[in-house]
Amino acid sequence: MPDLLQKIQSTLWLFLKVLLGLAAMAFMVPMAVAQQDWDPKYYNPADDPNVLLLPIPCGGKIALKRVVTVSEDTNSTIGPLADQRIVLGRNADRTRGYIEENHPEYISGTLNDPTTNERYYLLGAYEVTQGQYDAVMKGPDTCPKRMSRKMNVPITNVSWYDAVDFTRKLNTWIYQNADTMMRVLTQLGADNGFVRLPTEIEWEFATRGGSAVSTAERNEPLFFREGTIDDYAWYNGATSSGGKPKLIGKKKPNPVGLYDVYGNAEEIVLEPFRMTRSDRLHGAIGGFSVRGGSFLDSPDLINSARRDERPFFDTQAGGEFRRRTMGFRIMVGTANIPRDVSYVDRLETAYEETQRQVEGEAEDQPLQQMADAARLIENDELRAKIEALQYQLEAEFSRRNELKARNIRVTVLNGGLQAMEVFLSARTIKHLKIAYKEAKASNVNPQFYVPRIRAELAHYNLISNAYFETVETLADYDADDLSLQADVAKRELAQRGDDDMKHYVGQLETSISKFKSARNMQNVLHFLDQIPTATTN
Repeated sequence: MPDLLQKIQSTLWLFLKVLLGLAAMAFMVPMAVAQQDWDPKYYNPADDPNVLLLPIPCGGKIALKRVVTVSEDTNSTIGPLADQRIVLGRNADRTRGYIEENHPEYISGTLNDPTTNERYYLLGAYEVTQGQYDAVMKGPDTCPKRMSRKMNVPITNVSWYDAVDFTRKLNTWIYQNADTMMRVLTQLGADNGFVRLPTEIEWEFATRGGSAVSTAERNEPLFFREGTIDDYAWYNGATSSGGKPKLIGKKKPNPVGLYDVYGNAEEIVLEPFRMTRSDRLHGAIGGFSVRGGSFLDSPDLINSARRDERPFFDTQAGGEFRRRTMGFRIMVGTANIPRDVSYVDRLETAYEETQRQVEGEAEDQPLQQMADAARLIENDELRAKIEALQYQLEAEFSRRNELKARNIRVTVLNGGLQAMEVFLSARTIKHLKIAYKEAKASNVNPQFYVPRIRAELAHYNLISNAYFETVETLADYDADDLSLQADVAKRELAQRGDDDMKHYVGQLETSISKFKSARNMQNVLHFLDQIPTATTN
């Protein structure tokens, strides 16, 4: 009997221990998944006030920057298909030309600001850190016990598949928490949006400065004018990285506000690698691309065009290719074609507009008439030749229309610059004449000013005549085409903060309007209170 009681007691004690263990686990689980908000230094270490924040599991966040691409004119038929021609790469000559040679590309964005009509995408302000990577890949069930400085270096030694899987898991978490996260995406301007890796075009356009800089500045191999590479990049050197990844956000940002695009971790992008020819990308599709160089590269190899190929799989790695220099940053966007089916009609109309050959309705276009005629031809071989010619002409008309729009816009910008130069030259002449009069009245070497007045007058006459010709040229363009491209030019200038040039583009538009009513210099130079003359009075 005592043995039986002892067994019962042992059984009860074991059962009690199991219950206590389960109770302890119940209390421990909330501690493991607790999502205390991170200190901003772990996702915005530069304390940049202009970042947008995307929540991630475990109370963390990822800082994002808006990268503006183009401004869509809502009154323009072609607006929904508006994009911007850009040049990527560099003048590589014989050094890595097959990897980095200049070639044209086009860019836009799937996000749209309804206030400014700017198209844009969101790009990570910083490279994804070790802490952020762990939070997404292991959370929310297993969160980092606590964040620390050592977790604020870029995640490295990851494969292309790891980087893509990070975006997949983050998207899954976002849509599993749709009640709150859909509101966040809406606030970011990304309704029904998603996270992915950036493309090479998105990465390089943003790295070069995007719309925050002029086209000429964006075409430079380095995005900075002041300072040295040490101010912007961690590279291989005893006074720089020391051969190790460094804390994010400790160097200066680029013009868009992105940190560490040069050096630190080389960044994995979305699409496969293609070599470059002298004018375009090569047709062979290879491994994947990494951009920006790394902490193991020498500073002379780091620039905006820096790109390298890595294999998806490797025999030495025994599977997926990983490298201790490889990391990534994320991009947030949406699908191109919205759910609103009414928008499809605008896209169809915009496409027709890109191929317009003459004024008039779509059915009156020569190519449409050619297509209608081809359908009546019974000879299959002849009909196929006509259809092939039609496709060639469609591409050529589309290219012609694009060139025409770009030529108008460039001429408008040049005209605005000329207007500014005319104004500044006229003001200089005015000030020189005042100084001459004062010197003459006091008999203090008035002849000092005479050659200077003559030289400035010669410059003024040269630039004012050039401006007159620019106004005359632009006045011959269709008024709607001119207005559209002038608006695009002014929005581009506003994006760069160049209010002076924007003002003079407006003056140019007024000059054109006045020129059409009376073709004389006085109307063209309406913005001068007095047109300079050769006299010193």
